[in-house]
Amino acid sequence: MTTMRGRRIAAAAAATVCGTVAANVMLGASTAWSVPIGPGCPALYVIGVQGTGQSAPNADPLADTGVVGALIAPVVSAVPHLVQRSYIPYGAGFGGIVPGGGPDPYVASVTDGRTKLDAAAAEIVAACPSTLIAAVGFSQGAQAVSSFARDVGAGAGPVPADKIAGVALYSNPDRAPGAGVLPGRPGQLTPDPAPGTAGAAIAGVRIANPPAAGSGIAGAADFGALTGRVADICTDGDLACSAPDRAAVLRFAAIIGAQADLANPLAALGSINASLSGALGEAWNTVLANDFRVGHGVVDYAPTASLAQRLIEAADPRITPADPGLAAARWGEIIAAITVNPLELGKLFGQLAGAWGQLADDNADLVNPLIWARYLDTVNRHNNYALGQLDSGIAWLIALAHDLAGSRR
Repeated sequence: MTTMRGRRIAAAAAATVCGTVAANVMLGASTAWSVPIGPGCPALYVIGVQGTGQSAPNADPLADTGVVGALIAPVVSAVPHLVQRSYIPYGAGFGGIVPGGGPDPYVASVTDGRTKLDAAAAEIVAACPSTLIAAVGFSQGAQAVSSFARDVGAGAGPVPADKIAGVALYSNPDRAPGAGVLPGRPGQLTPDPAPGTAGAAIAGVRIANPPAAGSGIAGAADFGALTGRVADICTDGDLACSAPDRAAVLRFAAIIGAQADLANPLAALGSINASLSGALGEAWNTVLANDFRVGHGVVDYAPTASLAQRLIEAADPRITPADPGLAAARWGEIIAAITVNPLELGKLFGQLAGAWGQLADDNADLVNPLIWARYLDTVNRHNNYALGQLDSGIAWLIALAHDLAGSRR
C-alpha cells in the first residue's frame, strides 16, 4: 500500500518535473485584491510569491510561511522601520494533485500569481512613489516573478525598471542554461546597486551558491534593464531549475503536463491528448512553413531551428503558431516539385534522417545513467532551500533597505 509519505513524495516529484514549466502564459483572469500598505510608505516594499502548495487565493498576505516567508520574515524583523512586505494570495496549484495546491492547471495557477503580482506592484508604486520594490519567488512563484522581471526589464511590465530594487529567484524554472547567481553578470557575486543609490551597504553582500548545471525546465529569461539586480539561486540536481541540457522530450512533456487538469484521471487523459495532438500538429505546420525550401523542381529541408526546438515551441501556448494555410500551401509545393523530379525524394530522406539524428542527440541525456544519478534526491534538493541557502538573500534585502533609506536623506 502506498504510504502518505510516498504519495507526498510522488506529488512533489511530479510538480518538480512537470509543474514548473512555461506558466507565465496569460490564460485567465485573477480575483482582484488590494495589497496591504502602511502605516506610511517604507523605503523598501518586498513582495513574495510562494511555491506550489504554499499559498491559496484566500491566504493571509501578511503570514510569513513557506520558503519565501523564511527569507522575508528575518528582513522585516531586522529593519521593521524600513521594510514592509506582503505575499501574493494565489492558487499555487498543479492540476489538483499537489497537497495544499489549488485545482487549476499549473499554467493557470502561475498566471494567477503573475497577474496579482503585476497589480500589487502597480498599486505600491501609485501609493508610495518614493518606495522601491523587491520581489522574491520560489519554484512556481519564481516563474511568476521571473516573468514579471523579464517584462519589467524589457520596458513592458506594470512598473518602470527604476522602481525595482532587486529580485530573488529560488528554484526558477526559467533559469538560463548554466546561469550564475546573477544572470548576465558572469562571475559577479555582488548585486548591482538599487536605482538612485550608491550601493554602499550591498557592497558587502555576496550572493554565493555552488554552481548548478543545466537550466530551468521551462526555458530561459532575459532580464534586460534589471540585469545585475536579479539573483537566480539553484541547487544542482533540482529538476525545476537544473534540468539536463539534452532532454528535449522531458521539456516537451513538462509543458504539456503543465496545461492539464490532473485531479481527474479521465479529464487528465483528455486534456493531455488534446494538448499533445495540437502540439504535434503545430510543430509539423511550423516545420513546413519555415524549414523547407522549394523552387524549380528542387526541394530542400533547410531548418532554421532543430526538431527539438520546434516541438517545444509548438507545445508552448505563449508562442504564436504557424499559419496552417501557409503550411498547406508549402506542402502542395513540395508534392508538385517531387512529382516533377522524383529524385528529390531520396535527397529529402537523407536530409530528414540527419534531423532525426539531431533530435536523438538533443535527448541523449535521457538515456545517460550518469546524468540521472544527479537527480536521485531531486525532491529534497527542491524543497530544502530554506536550510542555509537564504542567508545571502536576507543580507541583500536588508542592505537594500539601508541603501534606500540613506538615499532619502
